[in-house]
Amino acid sequence: MAKACALGIVSALASATLGVEHAYADGPFNFGPFSSSSSSPSPHPPPEAAPSSDTPKEEESSSSKVRNDNPRTTSAGFDPEPLLKGAAALREISTSPNAKKAFELMMKREETKMIQAATKKAEMDAMRAQFETERQKVLSEEKQKLSQQQAHNKAQMARYEDDLKRKRMQACRE
Repeated sequence: MAKACALGIVSALASATLGVEHAYADGPFNFGPFSSSSSSPSPHPPPEAAPSSDTPKEEESSSSKVRNDNPRTTSAGFDPEPLLKGAAALREISTSPNAKKAFELMMKREETKMIQAATKKAEMDAMRAQFETERQKVLSEEKQKLSQQQAHNKAQMARYEDDLKRKRMQACRE
């Protein structure tokens, strides 16, 4: 037990000291021989060197962002970009001449997805019911086996007690 615990601690320390590199979707691609690892710092110019007014604001906002490893679970990682893209696409669809057909198509797709989800739910419910009936069947078989075993043990005890009584009677007669 102590050996396994010690091995676990040693492996945890080893993995912590090796410093695993994480790959993030918003970061540069650094993977062994495929990465271009240069000893120079990042190629971004400093904020003072850029004369345009947009660049310092962008760099300022990107440097002040809080790093979030779980963007879908916390508000610090909320990215409004997909929401804006969706709104723009919706505006474009609503202004197009085939907007009605597009919305009908989207509604049909959504209905199809809902039907598929309902079908999958029904399948899962059927599987759950089948599992439950199988479980009940196994439980009843186990109960039956247990009651048979108990009856067998009880009969065996009764025979043993009868044998003891018979032996006592014979011992008393002799």
